[in-house]
This record gives sequence, structure tokens and C-alpha cells, in this order.
Amino acid sequence: MFEPISVLVVDDSAYMRQLLLGLLNALEVGKTFLGANGEEGLELYRRHMPDVVITDAAMEPGDGFDLVKRLRAIDCEELSTAPIIMVSGHTDVASVEKARDAGITAFLSKPISAATLYRRLAEVVCHPRAFIETDTYRGPDRRRRDAPFEGVDRRQVAAPQVALL
Repeated sequence: MFEPISVLVVDDSAYMRQLLLGLLNALEVGKTFLGANGEEGLELYRRHMPDVVITDAAMEPGDGFDLVKRLRAIDCEELSTAPIIMVSGHTDVASVEKARDAGITAFLSKPISAATLYRRLAEVVCHPRAFIETDTYRGPDRRRRDAPFEGVDRRQVAAPQVALL
């Protein structure tokens, strides 16, 4: 199912990079790139243009939140709209909201299992969400349900994310 896609993993922990690499290999992801920090991740992203990014939240130097903001700020629609899955052991509401507000597509809490990684990867690849751009936010539509909205819609749809499979 995931053979046609490429994934960039960015984590400052060599153990977590290898764990995620092993899980992605088991899920038969086509290509995988590994970065040890935000700077390296950004360089690998620009060089290889992977279909999906998986990043840790807490890294040194350059944490995952900064990486997400920098990826979303790239002035190229094809590059700035890729799905981003953030991995973190901090699952309190403030941390999840900070990740969401930075522009992640999905959140994956530690400890990670093959099943949870599969579900998140399938979610972002098979069920892409519209990409939204406002004065204060650039990322996937936060709404997961197509429910009627009452009030003034201040968002502009930037571009639909294209299914990768």
C-alpha cells in the first residue's frame, strides 16, 4: 500500500530514527530518508521532496515545531503542503494544540506501535485534507468532519492535497 511513497523521518534520537525506519520498512514504504535535527531535515526535504514527513516534537537544535513552521513557509505549493506527522511523548492539550497550530496534519503519541503508525500514515495518505491559508495559519483544514458552519468563513482554500496512492 505504501510502496509508491517516500517518507522523511526527522528525530534527534538515533534509536527513534531506527525504530521508525524499521516500522516504515515493515509497512513497505518505498523510500525513507533520515534526518537527525530540524536543519538536516529541512535540507533533506528540499533535496528529496518526500511525500510525507514524520518529525519528533522535541529536538536539538531546531525542534519539530520550528521545522513544521519552516516547511509550511516554503514558497512553493507542492513543497509546503506535504502531510506532516508529529511524534511526541507530550500529549497534553497545550502540546497537541501547539503542534496543530504550527500546521501538522496528524499527531502520533509515544510509545509508537506498528498499528498506530500504520493508521496515521494511512490517514494522511488515503484521506488527504484540504490545505488552508489565512493570515495566521497555513496547514491542513483542522476540521475532520464535513459539518455545517454558521458564521463568517474567513479561510481561503489554498489547494487540495492530492492523494499519493
